[in-house]
Amino acid sequence: MKIRWRTAWRYPQTQFLLVGTGLGYAAFLVFAGLQPLPLLVGTAIALAMLLAWFWQFRQAQISTTGNLLEAPVMLAHLEAIAQRTEVPADSPDWRQACTWASASQAAAAQISEADPLLGPDLVETLYTVEGLVSQVAGSTVALQQVQTERYRTLTRQHLDTRRDRLRATHDQLQQLRDQMVLAQLTTEAASDTSLPDRLQLVIEANKTALSAVAKDEQP
Repeated sequence: MKIRWRTAWRYPQTQFLLVGTGLGYAAFLVFAGLQPLPLLVGTAIALAMLLAWFWQFRQAQISTTGNLLEAPVMLAHLEAIAQRTEVPADSPDWRQACTWASASQAAAAQISEADPLLGPDLVETLYTVEGLVSQVAGSTVALQQVQTERYRTLTRQHLDTRRDRLRATHDQLQQLRDQMVLAQLTTEAASDTSLPDRLQLVIEANKTALSAVAKDEQP
C-alpha cells in the first residue's frame, strides 16, 4: 500500500522534530563555524534524523493500516472494551454502539478498497470510533452506579453525546462509501480530492467529543 506522506506533517511529533532538528543544526554551525566540513556533517546528521523518523512513520502506517480496517480486529477491540468495562451485554446503548462501530468499520474498509490512499485517514477515524465506543461503555456502566439525579443527568448527557457522535460518524462513512460506489458507475470515476479533508472533519469532531469528558464532569 502507498503511504500518503503528507499525513506525517499533521503529527505534533513531526513538527517538534523539525523544530528541534533546525535548532540543533543552527547550534552546531554556531559552534563549528560555517565551514564546508561542518556544513556537510550537520546536514548529514539532520537528514539522518528526518529519514529515521519518516521510516518509523512509514512502518507504523503500514502496520496500522492492516489493523482496524479488518473486521475481526475491530470485533476483538469491541470485545476487549466490553471485558474491560464490564458493560452489560443486554444494554441497548451498548448494542447500538457496537452496531454503529461495526458498520462504520465495514464502510471504511470498502472505501479503503476503492481508494487505498485514504487508508491512514480511515484508520485514524476508526480509532476515534473505538474511543467513542469505549466512552459509551463507561457511561453505560456509570449510569447504573450513580444515585443522585444530578449526576445521573450528567452521565446521561455524556452518554447521549457520544452515541450521537458515533451515529454521525456511521452516517458520514456510509455516505462517503455510497458516493464512491456511485462514482464507479459513471464514466467520470476520478477520485474525489475532497475526501481526505472530509475525513479529517469527522476525525476532529470525534476528537472534540472524546476530549470533552472533563468539561462534561464539571459541576
